[in-house]
Amino acid sequence: MAKQITHNKYIVILSLSLAGFSVISISILLKGVIGEVLTQVDNTFYTQFLNVRERIGQDTEPVDSDIVIVGIDDRTLNKLGAYNPMEYRKYHIAALENIIKGKPAAVVFDILFGDPHQDLEVDRGLAGAMRSGPVFSVFFGAANDRSEGAFTSFSQKIPADDKTGYVSENGFERMSPPILEALTSVGLANAYPDHDGLIRKMPVFFKSNDRLYPTIALEIYRHIMGIKREDIQIKKRRVIIGETTIPVDESCRAYVDIDNSYRIREVPFYDVWKGRLPARYFKDKVVFIAATATALGDNKLVPLYGYIPGVLIHANLLLNLKNNAFIHEISGKLYYFLIFLTSFFYTYIYYSRSELSTVKKLMGYLSNVSLATKARKALMKLPAVDSAAQAFRIARDRHYGLRLFFLLFAEARKRIEPLLLHLVLLYVALFLLFYFFHLFIKPSAIFIQLLIAYITVSEFKRVDFAEIS
Repeated sequence: MAKQITHNKYIVILSLSLAGFSVISISILLKGVIGEVLTQVDNTFYTQFLNVRERIGQDTEPVDSDIVIVGIDDRTLNKLGAYNPMEYRKYHIAALENIIKGKPAAVVFDILFGDPHQDLEVDRGLAGAMRSGPVFSVFFGAANDRSEGAFTSFSQKIPADDKTGYVSENGFERMSPPILEALTSVGLANAYPDHDGLIRKMPVFFKSNDRLYPTIALEIYRHIMGIKREDIQIKKRRVIIGETTIPVDESCRAYVDIDNSYRIREVPFYDVWKGRLPARYFKDKVVFIAATATALGDNKLVPLYGYIPGVLIHANLLLNLKNNAFIHEISGKLYYFLIFLTSFFYTYIYYSRSELSTVKKLMGYLSNVSLATKARKALMKLPAVDSAAQAFRIARDRHYGLRLFFLLFAEARKRIEPLLLHLVLLYVALFLLFYFFHLFIKPSAIFIQLLIAYITVSEFKRVDFAEIS
């Protein structure tokens, strides 16, 4: 008989778990309003995790990275005049020559060299400077192709068994032919925000006309590490390049982990153009040349840090690659399995709460040893406090409203205490996984599954099954 009762217990728990799991999983799969709400809640938790992580590590001294940004900043604009791409192209010649003297690991123009310059000598001069070192530039995907296939040589075929839903464009903006021919390589610069306007992820590969094009950070890393393009492996939710594995989502996008533990130095473009920095400053560095002045509009909205220059997204993605430091995310079938385990675990805990009173014992222990309880007992021994407490109890006992309030308060606390404790412990566990293992488990569905398990078990235990007999 005991075995039959235990057997029935687990059947009930499994049934309740499946019922609770179905509520949230079907809502997510339908991708309706609930799915959108959960996504926004998860994004909020992600930002909060970043914020807590930064607060914990705020006393840690940042490590100098090997990345330098030569920024077209406000000082540069004041010295050289308002930014005009064609006018500034001639300034890039001298600035690049000064950088190349220092033998950098790579120089990256986060600038669109679109139409040829009216003065062909400017493009030829810039191309000549580019040939003297490892120089890269970005190009941009576009709805209408203006490139005439100029970037096909920098692409690769999509693997035959690859079912990834890549971010795609119909074509690309053009690039001045003399400049394109002089570059070591190119990579895409497109960044796509989420529905709330924030950029959390960057596409590692883009798709256009059934070919894949790398983002600029990936192409720089490939060159620095000496990895051939054909040796990059694209597997399910992973891009493997050398010893680095990039976790990606269903669209081949990776989280850009902007981590202040690495210092990225920025110097004014004007000072570089004037040759005021010694050449050795750029030795073995990856040098990004980009617009950083707020007025130039190349600012992107990211979690925690607000608006930042777009070049910082590429620079931080490159740092993630160099340090193999990516934020992983459990998704797909594994995430739904995790939700079901959560549903089963908490259904079991709440169903067996009267038998397994660990939470109740813990709360009682904390209440007995707390300083607040000891202070309350000490205060109650004072005559003035004791008389006031007696007067309060008399007033409470005389008034129906006060009695009802304290009764409801006591009942609510008795029911909510275990739930809140589990929520806090679950939040801490998810954050610790994020902090130590760089693993982001979207919390909203997990939290809701906990709540559903509590409600489902509570309502189930109120049913009088004797009426069926």
